[in-house]
Amino acid sequence: MKELLRKITPNKVIDIKNILSQTYQMKKSIKNDNKRFTRYSFDQGKPTYSQIEARLTKAYHSIEKGLSYSNIRLGFGKDVLRSVTDLMFQYRELGFPLENHVYKTALSNLHKYIELHNKNKYNVTNLEKIFDELKEGTSYDNTGGVHYKTKEEILNATKMDFKSFSLSRHSIRDYSDVPVSDDLIKKSLKLASHTPSACNRQPWKVRVVESPELKKVVQKNQNGNRGFGDFIDKFLIITSDVQYYDGSRERNQANIDGGMYAMNLIYALHYHEIATIPLSGSLTIKQENNLRKEFDILESENFIMFIGIGNYTDHFKIAKSDRREPIFIKY
Repeated sequence: MKELLRKITPNKVIDIKNILSQTYQMKKSIKNDNKRFTRYSFDQGKPTYSQIEARLTKAYHSIEKGLSYSNIRLGFGKDVLRSVTDLMFQYRELGFPLENHVYKTALSNLHKYIELHNKNKYNVTNLEKIFDELKEGTSYDNTGGVHYKTKEEILNATKMDFKSFSLSRHSIRDYSDVPVSDDLIKKSLKLASHTPSACNRQPWKVRVVESPELKKVVQKNQNGNRGFGDFIDKFLIITSDVQYYDGSRERNQANIDGGMYAMNLIYALHYHEIATIPLSGSLTIKQENNLRKEFDILESENFIMFIGIGNYTDHFKIAKSDRREPIFIKY
């Protein structure tokens, strides 16, 4: 019967049916994605352990980023400090473990902040009192703050074994005045093109922003470069085109392939001795529209991320960005 119906049904009708079916499945999938994200993301009532762990990590990382700047403004980050301490009190009230890596790293960053300001005779007495309350019942170690690095040790590691290579890559927020050559950028793009993608479709696009005026457009519309964006030599805008994909099953594939490419590009730039800072591509609709207009970015392109690049200075600081123990689940 099905074969008979296929034979007597015009192809145009079959095409319309398939389109309607795909549209229905896509809307259903997107609705399900939205429902799950709304239910489990931040600020959904009483936080779970994972939610408050992530929120606290995000907040204290802002402190260590500030501590890594070459020109530190004393007293910086008052709103962030309030967020960190409020989250830590909430963490304690909910009875979460005080010997946890994230809580102890938050303490460590507060300690480093206080230490720096006391050294420079800047009054942080109120924060010290709060810190004393938050450290009750636990201890803190040296997981917060910054590392001091040299250009020589970083560049030596870029040609070593993969472990040394990978561990030597850091997010850099201080750069020399020497511009990155177009030749090295092109070599990095060529090397990164070996990134795997679904059915080898390679949906990514990279725009290199060098013009001072257009760099300001990126800085204004990307939320994570404040305090160091002016020192970045060039911005790379990474997008991934959904025109390369089909059906509801592949609705997230552009972002997956684009994210894999972006990480590989960061490694390629590191191999070619270029300092990098990955910057979030999570934008408001207004920010997206501003960037699409300025850089001729198609509606079909998803923003994956931005990468700030420059050449290394001889000596610099990096945020420690300490890592938790990996979760190993075996079935």
